[in-house]
Order: sequence, then C-alpha cells, then structure tokens
Amino acid sequence: MRSLLLKFHIYAGLISSSYLLIFGISSLNYNHNFGKPGREKVTWERSLKLSDTRNDAALSETVRDALGLMGWPLPWETHRDGDGNLRFGLSRPGKHYTIHVLFDKNQVRVEETRKGFWEVVNRLHAVMAVPSSPFMRFWGAYTELCTWVVLFSTASGVYLWTRRRSERLIAWILLAGGSGTSLLFMVYIWWRG
Repeated sequence: MRSLLLKFHIYAGLISSSYLLIFGISSLNYNHNFGKPGREKVTWERSLKLSDTRNDAALSETVRDALGLMGWPLPWETHRDGDGNLRFGLSRPGKHYTIHVLFDKNQVRVEETRKGFWEVVNRLHAVMAVPSSPFMRFWGAYTELCTWVVLFSTASGVYLWTRRRSERLIAWILLAGGSGTSLLFMVYIWWRG
C-alpha cells in the first residue's frame, strides 16, 4: 500500500506541477506587478444582420457568438445610444472589447484592447470557465483536479514522511512548527488587519 501511495503521490504531483507553477507566478504577480497592462488597441468592423430586440443581455451574447469571440458581456458597460444602437463591453483574459452594434447599417464595430501576457496569467489564477471558450472549460476541470491532488498530496505526504522511522521526530517537529507558524501568522493578520 505504501509503494502505491508513493507512486500516486509522485505522478499526481507531476500532473499538477504546471498548474502550481502558474498559480505561484500569478500570486507573485498580484503582489509585485511584473509588467504593466497592455494598452494596444485595434479597431475592426464586420457586417452582421441582427434583429433588434430589447433584451440587451441576450443580444450581447448573440453578437459575441456571431463574431466568434469569447468572454463575459459587461452589464455596466451596456447601453443604447440616441439612435437605439447597442454598445456593450466584453471581457476575457487578456482582452477587452467595446462593441458597437449599428442596426441601421447591419454592421458591428469592435474596439479591441489587448491587455498583455501578465493579465492572462493573473486571470488563469482564478478563472474556471470563460463563456464560448472550450479551452477554459478544460482549464476549470484541470483546476479542480489539481486542487484535489494538492489536498491529497498534502495528506499523503505528511503520512509518508511520518512513517519513516529514522526521521519521525524531526518530521513531527517541522510539521508542528510550520503549522503553528502559519496559524500564528493568520491570527496576527486577523488581529492587526
């Protein structure tokens, strides 16, 4: 049983190592801001015939899908102009779109802002899925898998470490010291704010 547990511990750790690397780098970037967000803008247009409905949220999603884009329509950036044309924002990791739907011309004008590499890495830190993106569904499942692997690896690692007779005492001392230090640090942050 111990050798099976050890093999699973090792191979499951290898499967989740790339995720843990991205998670660690994005955590550092949250605190230290490695790069400035990109501000590169690209504007493009497409012909698109749409029937005007008054449900702006559903229409925003229809336009997103028709243009082959992915992301979340932003309700706080959604409004109609004086001519009844729709304008809405669409956000996804690494890009922000401002989309103008011109019903009278059967045209869509898109202003795309590219935010850069580090913004994508930061969004991978916590995003489980992005609407209309098949890859991000995989990323969400991979995130879930890695979370369970890390929890299992923590428990099995502690078990495997404490089973070594020659290092049992130092294992318990280090485990208690590390856990105690973490707990004291959390209490300090809670108390001092």
